[in-house]
Amino acid sequence: MSYRFKGKESVGKAVERIALEQLEEALKHTKARTSLDEAIHDVRICFKKLRGLIRLVRDELGDNRYRSENKCYRDVNRELSGVRDSAALTEIFSKVKERFSDELNEVAFESFRRLLSRSAKGRPADKRRALVEVRKKILAARKRVKQWKLGDDRFPAVGKGLTRMYGRGRKGFAAAFDNETVSAFHEWRKDVKYFWYQIELLRELWPGHLKDLADEIKDLVDDLSDDHDLALLRKRALSAAKKEKDGHEYEALLALVDKRRAELETRACFLGQRIYAEGPNAFESRIHHYWRAWRAEEKSNPLAAT
Repeated sequence: MSYRFKGKESVGKAVERIALEQLEEALKHTKARTSLDEAIHDVRICFKKLRGLIRLVRDELGDNRYRSENKCYRDVNRELSGVRDSAALTEIFSKVKERFSDELNEVAFESFRRLLSRSAKGRPADKRRALVEVRKKILAARKRVKQWKLGDDRFPAVGKGLTRMYGRGRKGFAAAFDNETVSAFHEWRKDVKYFWYQIELLRELWPGHLKDLADEIKDLVDDLSDDHDLALLRKRALSAAKKEKDGHEYEALLALVDKRRAELETRACFLGQRIYAEGPNAFESRIHHYWRAWRAEEKSNPLAAT
């Protein structure tokens, strides 16, 4: 399975193949014998990749089909995130303790860790039910993919969606650091993630160069994802602190969370400056040149030219 456009495929064939592969992968994860949290996490990744794909070819799909598919994929992820949030908080809490391990003993914030652990282990029946419902939606979605008709095989079929997502991410970058709110960083994170998936889809245009770009974007995605989870962890810790007579332990935890968020947001700023250095028009023109060279190379025989 490859989340990539291939040189000898038309845009329509590539989109259909990749969509069906992601749906098949998601279906496989709903039946996996791993932990429920891992299964839910893996299914959600498949649907995020699907949303990145349909954003890339939104103009070719048409507004009505795009909106209906995007709503389906979004609703699946919302349903699954509702039963996995506690597991995500446990993971980010462990990352905080690891980052500041030199300053903490092994049992630091133990009561809060137990609280998160109990919450993460709860509701297994809800998780199983959610996966069963998702399986039904995957089977229906597979049938709809066969009805997609993407006729244009030129660069605009993907270039418009890619440039739109680049432009959204560039604006989101400015908004995040102008407003400095959790919601602004969260919106920027979503656009960066879709842009990352789209660069992954088009990596064969110039494998070495675009792999490096994709790796940098992934680093930014990881930092923004951790920052968002830390904001949710902070909210949960504040809620727990209100029920304690002595809140000194929670004050220390909140201070470390704030410190880690500041580190991540500082690094995200520098990554954002590099990734979004050029304007959308210049970015589109550059990728268009890569596309033309890639398509021409696929049609030629370089050895014959010598």
